[in-house]
Amino acid sequence: MSQPLPSLTVNRSFMAEFIEAEKPCCALGIVEVEEQQCGFVALRPEPMIPPGATDLGFNFWHTLFGTSTYEVIHFAFEFYGFQTFNVLINPNNAITKTVLQLMIKTRDYFFFAIDEETGIATAFRSQIEDDTLLSLTENWERIQDSNTTEDQYHQTMLKFAAKPHPPGILLKWVCRDNVEYLDLSEDRMNLTPA
Repeated sequence: MSQPLPSLTVNRSFMAEFIEAEKPCCALGIVEVEEQQCGFVALRPEPMIPPGATDLGFNFWHTLFGTSTYEVIHFAFEFYGFQTFNVLINPNNAITKTVLQLMIKTRDYFFFAIDEETGIATAFRSQIEDDTLLSLTENWERIQDSNTTEDQYHQTMLKFAAKPHPPGILLKWVCRDNVEYLDLSEDRMNLTPA
């Protein structure tokens, strides 16, 4: 008999804003599982990832774009036989720094793909291997000290959107301005995996 999957707890206000955001979009946050907090990356893609594609898993990687004066983090999610989704994140952001630091520290993270129309959320939990976040770990001091402006971030997004590499759908980064979304002490929402 298989063990039941643990309950996952997220910030309710975060989830409400995320579900209301225009698709396709992506957000970073914190989830609590078995009394431990982990970082997560959540996607609301368009088109939605079909169950057959999520059954195959996905390839996740990242890159650091920029110059000697600024940097932008790029995440790519390749769903085998379906589609690749890209997101660009400004490291000069309190939510970014907190979530990435937690991912590096715990060597653990969650990935959610949410389809609010069907009420289905697909969750993956991944142990971080030595090379999974290598670029972020190696550049952590630079990321922590990042002074990337919104204009630099926006210009990088425009260049990337004109010629995405890898080719795929660029997701809008949302839910990035309210650090209270990282607080799971009160405004809690439990997600019970099927």
